[in-house]
Amino acid sequence: MVTKTIPELLAPSGSFNALEAAVNAGADAIYLSGKSFGARFYAENFDEHQMKEAIEYAHLRNLKVYVTVNTLVKDSELLTVAEHLFKLYQLGIDAVILQDVGVASICRDLVPDLDMHTSTQMTINNLEGVRWAYNFGFKRVVLARELSLEELKQISRSMGKKIELEIFIHGALCYSYSGQCLLSSVIGGRSGNRGRCAQPCRKPYRLLQGEKDDYGKLSNPTLITTEKYLLSTRDLASYNQLNEISNLSLNSLKIEGRMRSAEYVALVVSIYRKALDAIKKDKWVPDEEDLLKLKLAFNRGFTSGYMFEDDKKSLMGREAPGNRGLYLGKVIITKNRDKNGKYQSNRSAKGNSTIINLNPKLDSLKSNFKLEKGDGIVFISPNNNKKPYGMIIEEEPTYLRKSHELILNTKKVVPIGSKAYQTRDISLLKIAENIIQQDVKEQTIPLDINLKWNKKNNPILDGKLTGANDAKLKIHFKSDLKMEKAINRPLNKNQIVIQLKKTGGTPFNIRNVEIDYPGNLFTPLSKLNQIRREFIKKAESKLLKSYQPTDNSVESAFKRLEKIKHDLNQTKAPQIIKQDPEILFDKFNVVNLSDSYNSLGIAVYCSSLESVRGSLSAGCKRVYFEPSLGEECIIEPSCNPINWQIHNEEMNELLLKAHKLCTTHDAELIWKWPNITRNSWLENLSPLIKSLNVEGISEIMIGNLGSLRVVNNLDLPLLISGSVGLNLWNHRSVLELSSVLDRFTLSNELSYQELLELTLHKSVKKSSFDLIVQGNLDSLVSEDCLLEIVHNGQKLINRFWGIEDVKKRIFPLWTDDEGRTHISNSVELCLINYLPQLNQMGIQHLIIDTRNKPRKYAEKMISYYLKGLDFLDKNQGNLKSLYELKNKVKKISQGGITTGNFIKGLSENS
Repeated sequence: MVTKTIPELLAPSGSFNALEAAVNAGADAIYLSGKSFGARFYAENFDEHQMKEAIEYAHLRNLKVYVTVNTLVKDSELLTVAEHLFKLYQLGIDAVILQDVGVASICRDLVPDLDMHTSTQMTINNLEGVRWAYNFGFKRVVLARELSLEELKQISRSMGKKIELEIFIHGALCYSYSGQCLLSSVIGGRSGNRGRCAQPCRKPYRLLQGEKDDYGKLSNPTLITTEKYLLSTRDLASYNQLNEISNLSLNSLKIEGRMRSAEYVALVVSIYRKALDAIKKDKWVPDEEDLLKLKLAFNRGFTSGYMFEDDKKSLMGREAPGNRGLYLGKVIITKNRDKNGKYQSNRSAKGNSTIINLNPKLDSLKSNFKLEKGDGIVFISPNNNKKPYGMIIEEEPTYLRKSHELILNTKKVVPIGSKAYQTRDISLLKIAENIIQQDVKEQTIPLDINLKWNKKNNPILDGKLTGANDAKLKIHFKSDLKMEKAINRPLNKNQIVIQLKKTGGTPFNIRNVEIDYPGNLFTPLSKLNQIRREFIKKAESKLLKSYQPTDNSVESAFKRLEKIKHDLNQTKAPQIIKQDPEILFDKFNVVNLSDSYNSLGIAVYCSSLESVRGSLSAGCKRVYFEPSLGEECIIEPSCNPINWQIHNEEMNELLLKAHKLCTTHDAELIWKWPNITRNSWLENLSPLIKSLNVEGISEIMIGNLGSLRVVNNLDLPLLISGSVGLNLWNHRSVLELSSVLDRFTLSNELSYQELLELTLHKSVKKSSFDLIVQGNLDSLVSEDCLLEIVHNGQKLINRFWGIEDVKKRIFPLWTDDEGRTHISNSVELCLINYLPQLNQMGIQHLIIDTRNKPRKYAEKMISYYLKGLDFLDKNQGNLKSLYELKNKVKKISQGGITTGNFIKGLSENS
C-alpha cells in the first residue's frame, strides 16, 4: 500500500467545548489563547486553570498545543508578557505563536527551548521574510494568506527542512493583509493588532468618485455602485485542492475559527481529517456531500483563495457579509398550493406557500437531499433590495420530485426571484454533537506491559510508551496489594490480561502484555482493576511530564525571568506622571521648553515628482519617495500587477530625478519601499540599489522583515529606516532591530503616554525616531483591486476615489502599481498643536504624508508645520499660534482632522 506523508491538521479551540470537538474530530494539534495577548479577544479563551486543563487534555490524547501570544505589546506590558510566557513554558506547551518582534526576543532569551511560530499577523509575505524568521530562531512560519501557489512552491523548495511552513486552508479571510489593518482602530479605537477587531470590512459601503480640488480634497462626488459590502470576502475552503496542497511539503494546515462554535469545529475538522487520511493512502477524491456539509457548517460563499484563484474578484462576496449556507434554488411563486401541486385561489390560513425551483446540483448527491423540521432557511430578495428573511421550518416541506420543486409554508410573502439558502441543518448538528460527545481519541497511545510478582506476591508492572517528541518512556509500578495463595479458584493468565486491557476512558491502548506468573494466586477482580487504574494514572503522569520542561530547565528559566524583569525595571523610562489629557493638552497651557530637545525636523512621504517639488519648495529637507508609475502616467493604472522586469528602468529614472531635485535643494532623498514586497518585487527592484547608491541615494525605508533582510545583506554604505509596517510598539522591538535599522517610525496606534514610555526608555535613548503627524493614515492594504468593479474604460488617474459608510464618512482609496487596494482613514491625523509635547519626546522627524496628494497640499502643509517649529524655536510660551495653524490645516485636510489615538489611546475596556 502506498503511504504518503501528510501535513499536520491544526484546529482552532476558542473554548473548552471547541477543544473537545477538535480532539474528537481528529485534529493533530490545536491552537488556543489565554485571556490576554491573543488575537481573538472576544473568544471565550482560557484562564490559567483552564489552560492547564486544556493542555493536559490534549497531550493525553496525543495532540500538540500551540498558544497564541500574537498581539502587539506596549512597553508597560512587557513584564506581564514575560511572566505569561514563563507560565506557558512551565505548563509544557509545544509552541507559542507570536506577532511582536520585541516579545519574540524576550521569549528567545527567556525560554530558548520553547518553539516559536510566527503569526500570520507578522505579515511574512516573501521568501526573505521566511529566511529572516529562520535566522531569528523561529521553528515555523505561518505564511500570509495572499501568497500564490508558485510562491509557496518557491519558498518550500528554497527552505527545504530548515523551517516549518504553515498555511490556512479553511475559514474566514481578512480583506487586508493580517497585521497591516488599522481600519477598526481608526474608526472606533478597537485594534486588530490587539485582538479587538470590530470587523468593519463586513459593514456596508458605497463606492464613489469625484474631482480633486487644489489640495486633493473631494469635490463633486458621484456614486458609482450600490453594491453594499465592498470589503467583505468569501470564506476560504481548500477542500477540493487538498491533493495539490499535500504535495507542497508543508508542515501544517490550519483551520480558522476560534470564534466559531464547537459544532462548527467538529464538522469541519472531521471532514478534513477524513480527506487527509485518504490522501495518506493515495486514494482520495473530493466528496460533494462533504463539501455540502462544509457549506452548511458556515460559509459566506467559498473561495479557494489567492493560492488557486486566477481571478481575484472570486475571493469577494460583496453582495452579503453573513452565512450563505447551502443554495437551494429560486422562488418561482408565492401563493397557496396544495400537496398535489395545484394552486388555490385563496390564501391558506396557515400562511403562504412558497415554491422553490430546486438547484439541480442537489440531485447529484448520493443521499437524497431533504429538509426537515428545525432546519433554517434564509431568503435573499432580488438585487438585495429588501432585508433577508430568515425562518425555522415548522412543518414538513413538500417535494415535487418530477418538477424539481419544493413547497414551504412561510409566514411572510417572499418576493419572486428570491434566492433560498439553507443555513441550519438539524441532522448535521446531531452529527456534530455525536462527535463532541464521543471521545474517539481514547485508547490511541500504545502501551506495552511486563507483569511479574515479587516474593511477597506484590504485582510489579513495567510499562513502555512513546511520549513527547518520540521520547521512549518507562513506567515502573509496584502495587501495595499482596495477592494470596488461591484456596479454590486461582486466577489464570488470561483473566489477568483481560482485566489489564480494560482501558476504556483512558488515552492508552494496552498492546502487548508479558506475564511472568508464578501461578496459584488469587485476588478479587475489583482489586486487579484498582492495580490497573493506579498503573494507568502513573503512566498518564509520566506522559504529561514528557511534555513539560525538567525542573532544572524551569529553574534556569526562572533565573532568566528575574534578570529580564530586573533589566526592564532598571532601564525603563523615567517616571511619567499621567495627567488628564484635557489638562495636558489644554490650548491655554503654557509649555516649559527648557528641557526641550530642540531637534525636531519635518519629513514627508511623496509618491510623485510634483509632490516632491512642492515639499522642497516649502523647505522640507527629508523626502521619503515611494514612486507611483501610475501617478506619473508612465503606465495606465490597472488592477493587473505591473511587470517589473519591463518597468524597473522607469522606477530607476524616477528615483534619479527625485534625487537630483533633492540635491538641488540640499535635501535628503530616501527610497521608500512599499510595506508589501512580494518575491517578484524584490527580485526585480532590489538590484537597482547598487547603482542608485553610487549616484548618492544612501538610505532605504523598508516596511517588512523580508525587505529588511534584502537591503541589509547588500553590504552597501546604506542607512535603513523602518516604516510603520514593522509595527514597532515597544523598546524591545527597537533593540532587536537596532543592529540593522538606523531609524524607527513608531506606530500611530500608541498614545502620547505610551510613546513616551518607549522613546524615553534608557536602552533606546540613542535611537532615532520618526512619527507620522499629518495625513489620512493608511488603514489597510489588500490584494483585492476594488476599482476593478468599475475598471471598464473609466478614468482612474487624477480622480478622487473613496468608499462611504453608513455614517457618511468617506475613506479615500487608491490602487498601487501592483493592483492592490489601499484605504486611508476618513479624516486626517493632525498633531500640529502638540508640537511642544512631541519636541520633548525624543522624536527626530515629524512625517507629513502627501502621497496621492497634489503639489499645493505638500507646499501648504509643510509650510504650516515649519511655522509651528519656528514658533518653538522662538520659545514662545502661549499655544494660541499653534491653534491658529491647526485651523488652517483643517481647511485643507480631507474629511477634517483628528488626533487619532494620540490623546486617549485605543479603546480596550471591552
